[in-house]
Amino acid sequence: MSDRGQRESLLLPILIPVGALLVIVVVLYSFSRVLLSVKPNAATATALVAAAGIMAVAAFVASRKQVTGAALGGFVGAAAGIAMLAGGVAIAVIGPAESEVKPFHLVLLAPPGAFQKGFETSAGDPATALTVEAGVPIDLEFDNQDPATGHNVQIFDGPDDTAASLFDGEVITGPAETTYAVPALPDGEYFFHCKIHPTTMNGTITAAKGAGGIKVVAHNTAFDTKEIDLPADAPSKLTVENKDPFAHNLSIYKDESASGQPLFSFEPFPGPATKTFDVPAIAAGEYYFHCDIHPTMNGKVVVGGAPPPGEGGGSPSPPGGG
Repeated sequence: MSDRGQRESLLLPILIPVGALLVIVVVLYSFSRVLLSVKPNAATATALVAAAGIMAVAAFVASRKQVTGAALGGFVGAAAGIAMLAGGVAIAVIGPAESEVKPFHLVLLAPPGAFQKGFETSAGDPATALTVEAGVPIDLEFDNQDPATGHNVQIFDGPDDTAASLFDGEVITGPAETTYAVPALPDGEYFFHCKIHPTTMNGTITAAKGAGGIKVVAHNTAFDTKEIDLPADAPSKLTVENKDPFAHNLSIYKDESASGQPLFSFEPFPGPATKTFDVPAIAAGEYYFHCDIHPTMNGKVVVGGAPPPGEGGGSPSPPGGG
């Protein structure tokens, strides 16, 4: 046997399992991407169907008197084909996985003496008229600061408490905090109150697309997000909570150079404090934001989803932009 033949005979027992292992890794990785692309129930069914098909092919290959390299290659190819086919059918019939909806964050306070004064916002203003994003679950952060007094939040499907109750939060005795998981509210007007002190602690909630706006938190000289999503060509609201004892602001610019007049800005304010600002309509595209005092607090602003194609791949200029 030639030297080349000897080398091949020595290498084949190593190369075959190594190659098979690499193929299996690629198939498993690709199949995992498929399973992550479909809904949870569909992913389970797809995995079971693929497993049954692969077991059937494996049983067929094992039943043969002699298992050759070609048979093993055919088995791996059949396994990959079954996995991909099952995933493709699941996506076509059942549809892709639904993207996770980020809950709308809402803060409500019961200050000392709330049974007389009523609810307050985190900025200390009377919380008699709240706004939330329609169709989005709500994380209602309830801070009962009223010592030795129980309060809760109850929401009704109408202008007063004679309507059907949509949500009835657990009563907590202050000082204490809890976060209520409130189901998404469709467009409309709602009434809320504390069921223990309904005549003094009450207000309305407006649920509408874009009504709730977006909230950004500044803490330890950093924003809690690197991306702000805004609707295109429509005004919106931006709530900024500054937890630091020194001042921050947030300005939106056309790009990272932060040159020229910002598309949106406000005067820096020290914390702890929360303020809500009206953001003017901005054209669809991708922009840049930062704190003018601490530019390392920055990120991107996506208006209306992905930016449309433009000359040089840049963002389009907003109306009236310089």
